[in-house]
Amino acid sequence: MVCGRLRRHIKHIESATNSAIYFPPPFPQIYGYTPPGANRRRDDEIFITADSEHDIHMAKLKLHELVRSTQACVKEVRISSDKIDSILLERMDKIKKIIEYNGSYVLFPQLGVQRGVVRVQGTDMLHVERTIREIMSLVSKSGPSIPQ
Repeated sequence: MVCGRLRRHIKHIESATNSAIYFPPPFPQIYGYTPPGANRRRDDEIFITADSEHDIHMAKLKLHELVRSTQACVKEVRISSDKIDSILLERMDKIKKIIEYNGSYVLFPQLGVQRGVVRVQGTDMLHVERTIREIMSLVSKSGPSIPQ
């Protein structure tokens, strides 16, 4: 959500500070699997790389400034748990494109959880509504596939 539509805000920070900013994967909580002996990356861990410590420091400052100035609009939508599982298993690539284009974030319940509430967050209610509309379009297209 902080990245902005099409990652515009982060691209600006990266170019202004000559750095690269790496966010955690967008949906680590969905599958909830960590291999034996492995340590899961923290959901809030961000990596910043640059040629100098000064550039890294400037990127951190600009990122903190961006986070402080970002205000969230939140809306929850009810979707059947079967439809949610179908999206999680078959359509996550589409969801990633939707959230990147709208600069929003979608919080799904874990796979198999019988809780049909999806939370959509964004910096503008218009983008939140667009995200919901596009997700609902996926929901109407997804369904249990029956082999013939």
